[in-house]
Amino acid sequence: WIHAITPPPVSTHNPPGLRGPAMAAVNAAAGPLVHGGRWRDVLIGATSALAMFLAALDFSVNVALPELAAGLDADLQSVQWALVVFMGVRASLVMGTGSFADRFGLRRVYLWGGMAYLISMFCIALSPDLASVVGFRVLHGIGTSCMYAVAPAIAANLFPAHRRGLGMGFTTGSQALGMVGGTIGAGLLVGSGWLGFDWEWAFLGRVPFMVAALVLAWLFLDRDPPFSRQGPAFDLHGTVAMAIGIISLIIGTRLGREIGWDAWPVLALLILAPTALYLFWRIERTAAWPVLPLEMFRNRGFLVSGACSAFVFLSAFVIWFIFPFYVADSLGRGSEVLGAMLAVSSLCGVAMSLLGGWISDRIGTQFVGVLGMLAISAGLAMMAFLDSESSLVAVTLWVSLAGSGHGLVQAACYSLVMKSVSPERFGTVGGMLALTQAIGSITAIVVLGGVFALREDHYVAQLAGYAGAEAAAFLRAYRDVFMIGAGVAVVGACVASLGRPPRPVS
Repeated sequence: WIHAITPPPVSTHNPPGLRGPAMAAVNAAAGPLVHGGRWRDVLIGATSALAMFLAALDFSVNVALPELAAGLDADLQSVQWALVVFMGVRASLVMGTGSFADRFGLRRVYLWGGMAYLISMFCIALSPDLASVVGFRVLHGIGTSCMYAVAPAIAANLFPAHRRGLGMGFTTGSQALGMVGGTIGAGLLVGSGWLGFDWEWAFLGRVPFMVAALVLAWLFLDRDPPFSRQGPAFDLHGTVAMAIGIISLIIGTRLGREIGWDAWPVLALLILAPTALYLFWRIERTAAWPVLPLEMFRNRGFLVSGACSAFVFLSAFVIWFIFPFYVADSLGRGSEVLGAMLAVSSLCGVAMSLLGGWISDRIGTQFVGVLGMLAISAGLAMMAFLDSESSLVAVTLWVSLAGSGHGLVQAACYSLVMKSVSPERFGTVGGMLALTQAIGSITAIVVLGGVFALREDHYVAQLAGYAGAEAAAFLRAYRDVFMIGAGVAVVGACVASLGRPPRPVS
């Protein structure tokens, strides 16, 4: 990595709508990092890696879902609100924080987001009930949105264009490493009762890493200039409209499953969502510094990377919110075994992220993305046929195949989009990828979670009177949703094949 890093090239491409003094103001606020030596660059890279690592640590919550439900005296459907609200806030704000970072500086957003993240960890862990946990997950989502937006931008600025795929491989590898840390840490700590905490360790265990990230950011990221009225104004109206639209859609869809689609709160939210998103589109057409420049929709790399990012999480996220219950209920294993299996899968994702980034620099992202999607599809299809008698070796093998594909696709998506836009918008497109990841994850929870619940009820009724009906119904519903996920990954492979690979490095 040390030898791969060189000072970033100076961009000669201005983002849409900015010329002259306005562009100069933006470059002064959010220009390339000033390099003070290769070891300093390594520490800046570590700061970026820690942000992605910390953002991905939320996968530890999925490992702790059974303990969280038991500790707060809640069922699976209720506990899902802790996931849905967090991802809704993260999704609704991540593009706004990315645009804000591009306009006013990466360090400022990193530190603010890191402090929100740190405070939320203590608040969630000390919450007495599920309602408090869900409420403080809002603050957690704000902090994570900042981390996800600025981390890829910091890393992309460290690598020249011809090695940016490798840089994005390190970025997505850090994200996969966060999954490893989260799953292993949760598996070892959750349920241990150490210091009187159980599920709380899924949050308290992150505190040392967040403190280290804040110290590195404070010491090594270059200070941002003071806020100035010069240059284009931040698109606050667009940020608010987007946030209202996405949150209304997510909460309305999830609430519809719970209280019925004809309930007035559901109808109000589902009407508000498209109204706010239409208003957002209108605002973006005239904003001086739009949250999402509409010209980017003519950029094939932007479109393909965003779509693939959504498909990979839509297909594979069933591993993170249904698979834990298969391990606990069908295999009769605890969080330690689940954490170990998911850690192996994530380690495969780390290795494939690095390899995928390296290959993307040489033969392009198209091949890497298609191969990764097909690996996810194969892994999910094989996982669909697991049962209560399956060996741990077989389970680990197939979940690791899916994890390997996940690493490849993520590296391809980040590499493609960072090679398709100018450095002035790295924060924006980093936020876009985080948004599409959240959309895929939330859709998986809401839609596939709903399909799972409906199919399980159907099979329970079908098998009524038979011994072990509930266990058999769970496995059949589990098989249905994993096969759906495999099919979604095949669609994602078709989308990935449309991406034009960057010119190979000679």
